[in-house]
Amino acid sequence: MYRESCLKEDIFKFIEEHDCYSHPLFAYLNDCNLTLDQAKYFLRNYDVHAGLLRRLLLKAASIMPEAAVGFVLENVRNEYGNGNYRKNHRDQLRDLAYKVGVDPANFCNAPISTGIKEFLKKVVNYYCPTRENTPKNLFKPAIVAGAITATELMAIKEFEFMQKAFAKLGQANHIWFDHIAIEASHTDESLMLANHFAKEFNGKSSVLYGLSGVLDTNMFLYDGLLQVLKIAQNSNIHVRA
Repeated sequence: MYRESCLKEDIFKFIEEHDCYSHPLFAYLNDCNLTLDQAKYFLRNYDVHAGLLRRLLLKAASIMPEAAVGFVLENVRNEYGNGNYRKNHRDQLRDLAYKVGVDPANFCNAPISTGIKEFLKKVVNYYCPTRENTPKNLFKPAIVAGAITATELMAIKEFEFMQKAFAKLGQANHIWFDHIAIEASHTDESLMLANHFAKEFNGKSSVLYGLSGVLDTNMFLYDGLLQVLKIAQNSNIHVRA
């Protein structure tokens, strides 16, 4: 008999045992006192990766069976401001940068790390699986469900440690950090989506394939974010508290 709890337990076990869950990026964010360049470099690189994931979510919705489309579209709608584009998440992130003193004219001039570039290339394989990059016995929409689930669950940890770093600058309550609660609700939706495929399409192995693939790919993401923090750490220009 199918049990939803079994898949949930497997998913959390996969994540907690993966190297990305204890990546040194999180310890660095916990302990650092950000300089202006660090804030700019970090948020610009995070912005680039998040921008791609928003677009990939749109594509993911297009390959979902009818009953699964709603799980994804709810996430997309939230990313784009729930009908009010002035509240879109990209502008929230950039506002955080501006609040700590980053010049809006220079925000996009920050270098993009090699780790981020590698992440951008590889993550597409799990959000947009093709015949060429996917094992033949796996169900592509279920792979995407696993990818989304990995992204949402890890995002909670990312935002929590980002908040710790920016709290030292007086930005603990910035609207960007509402993402902690937002991602918690998205986690419920992504787990429901994963369970849908495991139950209705016998897709547990496909879900776990997508989940594991994104966790592996997140190593490049976290390597890249840590790289830019270290590149900029010698800047003696400190951000406004």
